[in-house]
Amino acid sequence: MDSLLDLDLLKTFATVVEQGELKKAAAVLFRSQAAISMQLKRLEQQTGVRVLERSNQGIHLTPSGETLLRHAEKLLRANNAALAALKQQHLTGTLRVGIPTDYAHDFLRHFMPILSRELPNLEPRITCQRSRTLRQLVNRGELDIAIVSGESGFTDHALLWREQLVWAVGKEADQETHNPLPLATFDSDCIMRDLTQSTLKHANIAYHTVFTSPELDNIAAAVNAGIAIALLPQSMLDLSQARPLTASPFGQGLNLDMHMIASPIVDATLLPKLADCLRRAGSRLNNALPVMPMAG
Repeated sequence: MDSLLDLDLLKTFATVVEQGELKKAAAVLFRSQAAISMQLKRLEQQTGVRVLERSNQGIHLTPSGETLLRHAEKLLRANNAALAALKQQHLTGTLRVGIPTDYAHDFLRHFMPILSRELPNLEPRITCQRSRTLRQLVNRGELDIAIVSGESGFTDHALLWREQLVWAVGKEADQETHNPLPLATFDSDCIMRDLTQSTLKHANIAYHTVFTSPELDNIAAAVNAGIAIALLPQSMLDLSQARPLTASPFGQGLNLDMHMIASPIVDATLLPKLADCLRRAGSRLNNALPVMPMAG
């Protein structure tokens, strides 16, 4: 009789591939790295093939591992679909999700496969907007959940991830020595613009805005071109074209916390699962610092 594949081992295997390294997978699965390694070893013993290769460059699928991953994802989706059906389909229907514009491209690439696998009966409808606009849409009942920047004065549902902010200048540029400082920033109301202006005001640094845009990619491009300095999420810093500023006040530690907020009409039992899916996708972003969910 053929042996049965262990779904728990398959989930660990798929999560390791999804996260790209054992340490991140261990954090997502709330297990030690040693336990993750042991599960992968058991899976390889059960299948009789090597599924992963590890090197200084990271983890890579073997040809057998690629085959197993395709089947593992199908089995995990089927498992989750069966469980959802047994829960009288309260996890079905349309889910209206708000994603910050500047994270949309990379984030959705990771989020959609995770959501499809973990909550297969939900049909997502995605809206991309600035964080403060997403708050308004949730408050008006036009979105079910949204990822927003954490701000004082708001009590948000779940902290998803934290990203370091850095002041950046073109690799061969010296704009940080100019007076007034040439600045690139957002042209609309947002927390990044507020942080930029408040930091310079607090340090009593004169500046003039030489570049504005509603898109973070464009602001990073202005920095790379040597036009101006800007405050950027570290994931946007291209070290081949720009460099971080470390002298005071530019070297002070600033973080951008990303939260999930939800409409009160959303089933409360669904929120932890949604937060987990968003958190796992966010952990794949460059330099994003994963945050463990709070107990209770």
